[in-house]
Parts: sequence; structure tokens; C-alpha cells
Amino acid sequence: MSKTIGVLGGGQLGKMLFESGSPSNINYVFLEKSVDCPAALVCRHQIVGDLKDGDKIKQLSSRADVITYEIEHVNVAALKDLENKGKSIIPKPDVLSIIQDKGLQKEFYSNHDIPTLSFVNCTKENLHKEVESWPDEPFVLKHRKGGYDGKGVQILTKNQFKELHSSADQSLMSADGYVIEKMAKNAVEVSVIVAVSQKLNSVSYTPCEMVFDPRSNLMDYLISPSRLSDKINNLCEVIAQKTVEAFCSPGLFAVELFVEPNGKVFVNEIAPRPHNSGHHTIESTYTSQYEQLNRILLNQPLGDTSLIQHAATCNIVGPKNVTGRYYIDKLDKVLEIPGVYVHMYGKSETSPNRKLGHYTILGKNQEAVEKKLMKVKNILTIKSA
Repeated sequence: MSKTIGVLGGGQLGKMLFESGSPSNINYVFLEKSVDCPAALVCRHQIVGDLKDGDKIKQLSSRADVITYEIEHVNVAALKDLENKGKSIIPKPDVLSIIQDKGLQKEFYSNHDIPTLSFVNCTKENLHKEVESWPDEPFVLKHRKGGYDGKGVQILTKNQFKELHSSADQSLMSADGYVIEKMAKNAVEVSVIVAVSQKLNSVSYTPCEMVFDPRSNLMDYLISPSRLSDKINNLCEVIAQKTVEAFCSPGLFAVELFVEPNGKVFVNEIAPRPHNSGHHTIESTYTSQYEQLNRILLNQPLGDTSLIQHAATCNIVGPKNVTGRYYIDKLDKVLEIPGVYVHMYGKSETSPNRKLGHYTILGKNQEAVEKKLMKVKNILTIKSA
């Protein structure tokens, strides 16, 4: 008898999770407040409701054998209650409790001897005092809870902070406190996807290098494998696996790391779910991150994570001057290029910096991939419909 996977969230990650499981006739039910969410385009089983609604989460549980989530901002207390009653939740709710709070994340790394940048956790009341005592150099200010896709994260100098603080700027408003963190210097950002089975065996994917848009703070594109040395890539994998294994939980985890020019590697943050930095695995590896998560949820053997070809993935985001209905301009020209795979998420409207889709590029080597990537970036644009 086939099992049903319950998913909190029905965004593009949920849509791609369904697509990866469809060839195996896996059953899914999604909880999402939007009836026209991306997952609704492919899966007819949806509970309409808020991800914080404990009653809706119980309803999801009644229709599923195992529960996972494609977004962190969900009701952890409701998940813990279900787990205590015997429901399988992957990753474990205790893991999510830590990851939802960037301050607890940083403490977790310190307590488990995982390299991370210097930090201090603080409240609204002592924020100004802690900034004053910080060294005279730019620092990163993070909201402990609620941030996503670069929101709730700022790089500031002391003078910039004073200006924001004196004007009671909304960007500083947080009811849950802050993390003040040392800034990585001239660092390359790397992501390693780590998969952990229900038997707590683990495998990792080849480290990829992420390049961010400086204005939106969103990932622009990634290169896999990363352009760092084999020695550094291997170190990133070792640190990522050590970090994830410390949680003692099955699941799929994206470990984001900073690599400084001197070779020092620091863990930045973890996402306990499929991740933007793993989209390329749909075409570039034997087992995509989505198929891997399905295997974990159904207690199946972990799949081969080997890279078949060099790859790049670029986000397709809404431009700053287009809002509302849209279309992809010059898509035919892009599709004429071999080894380019376009994935749109089914979002009917665009807004500035909204993730609308992505494309993955495969090539025989790094040079071929980068050349093709720049060509597609110059061709493909989003225009108002």
C-alpha cells in the first residue's frame, strides 16, 4: 500500500517535490493558504489554510503518513504535538526550532565545535549598547526570526546603524531579537546539500558556488562544482556533514558556508529542506535533491549524488520595472541552445525580485557552462504582458 506525504507549503519547492515523485506514483497532500499556489498546478490534493494554523496541520496529519515542510515559517508547537503522538515528522521539529531562530543556530554551532563567524545575540533593549561595543568595522545585523531571501539581514557600519536607530527605521524592528555577526571578508559563498536517511546514514552533493545579486541579496546564479580547489571543496563537505549529523535527524539540509581567501571555512546558515542551491541536481546528478527527499520520507535507500556534468543554475526573477502579468521574452532563442533547461513555477504575476523560475545549464566543463550561462543571461528577459 502506497504512503502519502504531507507537505507544509505549496510553493515551487513543493511543486518540484511532487514532480520528482510523480513517476513513482507517490501520493501527496499540501497545506497552503493560496489556492493557486505552484503545487496546486500539479497536485489536486490540497488543504487550504495558514501554515501556523494548528488545526489545519492536524487535518494534514490525518491524511498523511509522514510530514515534511518546504518552508521554515510554520507552527513548530503543532508539529511537536503530532510527533509526541507518534506521527513521523522529517526533519524533526526540534531541528526546526533551532533553525527558525538564527540566534539558536549560532549557539548550536558554537556548542558543537562547528566553525562559525563571531557573533553576539541581543534584545531590542540592549541592541544599541552591543553595537556600540562592537569593533569599528562593518558588521551583519540579522533578525533572529522571520527573515527569508535576504530580508531581515543588513550589512551596516556603526554610523549607518545610528542613523537607522535614531529614526526608528522599520528595518530594525524585530520582536524576537537580533544577531550581530562578524562579516566574512572577501568570502566565496558555497552550499553543500546533505541528505540523511531515517537510519541516519548521510551523503552529500558536490559543493556549489553561489553568486549573489548585491541589490536584492538573492542568489543570482550558482556554479557546480564550485571553482575553489579540491582541498577546499572537500573541507566544505566535511564541515557540512559534521554540522548536519549533529542534529541527529533524517531529512534534506542545505548548508551555506563562507570561504575566506585564507582558506578558512565558516558555516553561515542551514535550510532544513530542498534549496535554491540544489535546483541544478534535477538535471546534473543521478538523484535530484527532490527525489532524495522523497526517498528519505519513504524510508528508501539514499540515491547516488554524483555529478553527471558541470552545471550552473540561474534564478529568473521579476525585474524592478515590471509588476503584474508577464511573459518570457526570446524564450525560443534560449531553447535553441543545447543543454539549457527552463523551469517556471507557475506564478501568474511578477513583482520586483520575485522568484518566477530558474534555468539550469549543463556542459562538459566549467568554461563551457560559464560561456553558455552568460549567453542566456543576455538573452532571456521578463516583460510585462
